Amino acid sequence: MKVIIQIVLILAMSLTSPFMLHADTINGRDTINDYLVALENNPNDRQLLKTVAFYYMNIGDVNKSREYANRLLKLGELTGDRDYCELYGRIVLGSSFLNEDASECFRQLEEARVIAENTQNHDALLSIDNSMAMYYMFVHNDNYTATSYYYRALEEAKAINDERRYGIILSNLSGAYIVMNDVSGQKLAEQSHEIALKRGDPIPLYYAKEALTQFYLLSDSLDRVETLIGEIEKLHYEGGFGGDPELYLLKARLAEKRGDVSRAYANYALAMENFKNSDISEISATYLSYAGLLRRDNKVQSAIKVLEHGLDHVNSSDMKIHSPEIIRELVYAYRDAGNYKKALDYSLEYQAYQDSIFQLSRERALQENRIRHEVYANERLIDEQKMELMSTRHKIVLLAVCVVAVLMLLGLTYYNYRKKDRLYRAIVSQNSEYISREQMLLEELEKTKKHKPSTGTLSEDKADSLMSRFTAMMSVEKLFTDSSITVGAIAERLGTNRTYLSRAINDSTGKTFTQIVNEYRIREAISLISDLTANMPLKQICAEVGFSSLSTFYTTFQATTGMTPARYRAQLKEM
Repeated sequence: MKVIIQIVLILAMSLTSPFMLHADTINGRDTINDYLVALENNPNDRQLLKTVAFYYMNIGDVNKSREYANRLLKLGELTGDRDYCELYGRIVLGSSFLNEDASECFRQLEEARVIAENTQNHDALLSIDNSMAMYYMFVHNDNYTATSYYYRALEEAKAINDERRYGIILSNLSGAYIVMNDVSGQKLAEQSHEIALKRGDPIPLYYAKEALTQFYLLSDSLDRVETLIGEIEKLHYEGGFGGDPELYLLKARLAEKRGDVSRAYANYALAMENFKNSDISEISATYLSYAGLLRRDNKVQSAIKVLEHGLDHVNSSDMKIHSPEIIRELVYAYRDAGNYKKALDYSLEYQAYQDSIFQLSRERALQENRIRHEVYANERLIDEQKMELMSTRHKIVLLAVCVVAVLMLLGLTYYNYRKKDRLYRAIVSQNSEYISREQMLLEELEKTKKHKPSTGTLSEDKADSLMSRFTAMMSVEKLFTDSSITVGAIAERLGTNRTYLSRAINDSTGKTFTQIVNEYRIREAISLISDLTANMPLKQICAEVGFSSLSTFYTTFQATTGMTPARYRAQLKEM
């Protein structure tokens, strides 16, 4: 019985919420704090008000949920937005009054229904039908009407194609079958469990497992019960949802089924010790099961006390879900105690309740709804098979596209690799040429050649001597690193004039003074860039080799090597 309350009061409330949060998780707190901050900046944001109202409803903070629901209603009055603000505000208010004021709960939900039906808002109708099912189930103990509303909620879930909420309604509906001790609801619980597993939703999965546990207890599948209790306990302690009393109640009923009376008593005691955060329905459900064990254990007077206490709890509220079961147990308990007058009084009261139910018509309606659901389940299975086939086709197409893309990527990668390889080889070849040229120049300077005077030109000996000393200055002293160097300054150091020096350089290399100086600078720059360990910044290298302008350095380097200094360094690193 306890699982039904938990399914409906916690899980069913989440049906209207745009998301499911846990009160005791950091992510949940962070999320609601973000919403609250956003509301401070925009207090008339209707979507934020709805979200926060349902959040507090989900975690059981009735006062907070009513506060934000009333703010929604006021916003609706100011803006005339009945279709949204008043609709969802009344849904939250109606759900919040379920435990306190049944008539107010019914009134708020019916007013919300008028708006939802006029606007054909299936999302809201789903929530309203679910809450109305709770109302009939808990307030009037009318499980047949409750199941009719649950089936209507299933239709709304189909209309908006909401599989998550469809699975939750199935779980709630299976709870109604548990109350009626109708094992045919097990199929509903199994479908709900399957959907929750597929979606990976921990809260629906938790309560679907609880519903299955109840059905397995009814059918005495005790090994399955024990397995499921272990899974439920793991979900409870990992996820922080559910409650200790319900776990102890399930363990007590399992121990009772196995004849372990002492363990059953111990678990009932633990369940009652954790009643602090339980509502009247949860308490009365535990008392009902506990009293049954006491009576079967011939502790009749103790059973009567527990049942009378449970009946007082039920009568003190508008929730009558356990009222007939408690009255029936009191009939048996007083009969076993020999108090036939009391037994007769409670028997008449129970019979009057039974006579008020139009069982035949409601059972027929239930059967019709069940058939419609089975037809939909078959249609859904066919649709899923079609979707699976389409998904397979899409996967094949996607796989083919991926293969082509991979082949193209491999081809492009290989092309880039070859291009980079050719570029690197060109750079190496060019640098080798510079080195060879320098070596040849040094060798030529060392050779002894005959003096061949010629009119209008420098003698070869004089030119060779001049170039030898010039090369030494460049190679050893690295005068090129001086950004202010001029041909006149070098000529003066060599003891000649600028005209002779310029002619010697041009005759020997075919280049101007500026060109040959820049070649020395670029060679030195290549040497510094090639030192990957030092990893000297390019701006510093520019200054080190004698360029006064970074743009001139880049332009000269690219003209000489075919790439920028940065690209040159990157190529070296890659290779």
